[in-house]
Order: sequence, then structure tokens, then C-alpha cells
Amino acid sequence: MRKFFKDIWENFILLLGTGLFTYNLLNFKYYHYSSIKFKQFSTPASDHCYYDSTGLILLTIGAIFIVIGLLKLRTKKDKK
Repeated sequence: MRKFFKDIWENFILLLGTGLFTYNLLNFKYYHYSSIKFKQFSTPASDHCYYDSTGLILLTIGAIFIVIGLLKLRTKKDKK
């Protein structure tokens, strides 16, 4: 029974890391800068995509959980 819950916990860590990483990888912010026109020149419109600091932190935590989950699965596989 204890081994069963340990296996579930290891897979949950891997699933949590994958979810955090994927969600925050696709959760970028979008900013559109419109053009300003004057008589002699104009600035072109541009689009900016960026990650905020919270998204980068959660992306890093997700990657760490993925590595921890894969290491636990690999050590369990090597023990068999």
C-alpha cells in the first residue's frame, strides 16, 4: 500500500511539472504598439510578446518538477 502511494506521488510530481511548464510556456503576454504618423515620418506598428516574472518563475518550477520526476522514475527503474 505504501509503495502504491509512493508511485502515485512520483507520477503526480511529473504531471504537475509538465502542467506548470506547458501552461506557462503558452501563457505569454501580448502587446501591440500602434504607429504614430507625423508630416515627415512615421513609426511602424510593432507587436511584442513577453513573459512576466510570475510566469518565468512558474516555468522554472515546472522544469524542476519534471527533472525531479524523471530522476525518481529512472532510479526506480535502475533498482529493478
